[in-house]
Amino acid sequence: MNLSNSTLLSKALGPGWSLQGEHAAAFDIAARLKADWLARIIVVLLITGLSMWIVHPAIALAWCFFIVQIEHIERRFAFHQRLDAPFGRRQLLILILLRSSVTTLWVFAGLVFVAEGPIHRLLGMTLLIGVLVHVSLLYNTSRVQTFASGAPVLVGFAAAAAITLSDPVLLPFHKVISVCSIFAISFYMIQATIQNLQVREKLRNLVSETAQLAAEDPLTGLRNRRSFVDLVTAKKNAGRPLTLVFIDLDRFKPLNDQYGHAVGDQVLREIGRRLIEQPYVIGAARLGGDEFAALFEAPEEAQAKKRLMLTLHNCLTAPIHCAALSVSVGASIGWVSAPGESTSVSEILHCADVAMRRAKVEHAGVVEFDPVIDQAALASSAIEIAFRDALANGKIRAALQPIVSARSGKIVTLELLARWPESGFPRDPAPLDFIPIAERIGLLNDMLWSTMHQALPALAGTTCSLAINVSPSQLTSRHFLRNLCGVIALHGISENRIELEVTELVALRDVSENCAVLDEARALGFLVALDDFGAGYSSLAVLDRLPLDKIKLDRAFVGELRDRAITQKIMRATMSLAHELGISCTVEGIECAETAALVASFGCDQMQGNWLGMPELVELRPHPIALAS
Repeated sequence: MNLSNSTLLSKALGPGWSLQGEHAAAFDIAARLKADWLARIIVVLLITGLSMWIVHPAIALAWCFFIVQIEHIERRFAFHQRLDAPFGRRQLLILILLRSSVTTLWVFAGLVFVAEGPIHRLLGMTLLIGVLVHVSLLYNTSRVQTFASGAPVLVGFAAAAAITLSDPVLLPFHKVISVCSIFAISFYMIQATIQNLQVREKLRNLVSETAQLAAEDPLTGLRNRRSFVDLVTAKKNAGRPLTLVFIDLDRFKPLNDQYGHAVGDQVLREIGRRLIEQPYVIGAARLGGDEFAALFEAPEEAQAKKRLMLTLHNCLTAPIHCAALSVSVGASIGWVSAPGESTSVSEILHCADVAMRRAKVEHAGVVEFDPVIDQAALASSAIEIAFRDALANGKIRAALQPIVSARSGKIVTLELLARWPESGFPRDPAPLDFIPIAERIGLLNDMLWSTMHQALPALAGTTCSLAINVSPSQLTSRHFLRNLCGVIALHGISENRIELEVTELVALRDVSENCAVLDEARALGFLVALDDFGAGYSSLAVLDRLPLDKIKLDRAFVGELRDRAITQKIMRATMSLAHELGISCTVEGIECAETAALVASFGCDQMQGNWLGMPELVELRPHPIALAS
């Protein structure tokens, strides 16, 4: 039987008592005894010397030997009982006997002095009081230890009172005063010890509750994210074979909206209870919202793990009875078996999260992390993490590609592009890799301001314009145009030298709002160009709906231009229509002199392509701090 569950001890020591607390207290006391060993040795030698002088050398040396030996054994025993080692009834009994023996020996030394006569009684009483003070300061970390250490001292005071009453030398008046003094000191020290013990217990409980609140999710009682990561780290460092599971509940938000937060909270608590009760679970956590995680010490056999995950899914998705309702939620579960020591805890957690998200997207229920299938998601996440640092440290570089006049062949505009050289990846991420990430995490404007600060100095001393690509999300941002004006003003560039290149998406959603912003931009002096015209779902109606100064014909026109007469007719007609509307035309994708001559003969205004000029990184120069987006 576990001692901490004993009904008798719980009644005797109170409901707050636990064997684990005694174990921790023993460790704490042993550490404190070790810390003040020098002072204790000095006191032991002093008492030994006085005993040899007053009583008898043999008794004094025996007392010294036993004191040193028992305290040494006590410390070694406590330190040997590591906090993660078993601690039961036998270990506690040994500690109580050792502690009582040490205190009894000190009390014995005090009583010897008391019994020697009135002259030495003051020394004996001082020693007894000192022992009681030491007990109240050192050993009262628990109720059991306080009793084991303090009981011999109380017996010693009673014995000192009896010796004083039986002393034939003292007068009755002196005996009464001495005994009353003994009991007054004893009562005061006992009360102080009890109060000290109560204060310590309150502080210990407060610390325990605070630590528990800091490590727990208040709704479900499961671990929170930080505590769960600490658990995974500890188990991984211990070399345990682990299986990590991430869980995201399906249909929870509609349920919460329909039945209210009270039912939603009850569902979350029930999911937490079911999760922690699963076999092989070491620990479980609520990561936030309706996301959970669990750490399993699962069987090594692959099929057994899969069966375990399916059982977990069936358990979590079973109907939940809430008041008069029976509700159910789905669960998307991603799991990974923790690989070797070379893999960090953050990587393991991320693998489980990637698998869970794939399970949610594919509606697969349960998905095991697959390095091959999930590699793209891992790469995207790695790029996202590195991109933040790269942008903050100026490693996202501006590149400029020339746009030339079809008539003169001179450079009239430079298109601003973003590049990520020396990224540290096996292949430097292309713009298509990191620009969607920048937009998703809200750093697209920061990237634009940074690259513009790099590129705008290149316009000094020229008449060239700068073309920048603007997404629909940027276009409708409240402060985008204001911040854009601020950036170019820092470099002394006027608005009519900046072209805003937008795509057809601005005409496919929120067209009225987008047109209003474009009208405002043109009123400020900016030029507006429609990029990639002819790709995707572009139609001639876009030319009528959007306020434009230029269209850029997509390279899809150019690919088959020399071989297909119909393509040539379409391009010629498009240019003619644009000119009729007062819109200039730029042709992208010029890769050779023959194509350049052909599109120039159709009447295009400007041309762009690798044959005319490759994008080149801008030389870095000090520039002002970018405006906040």
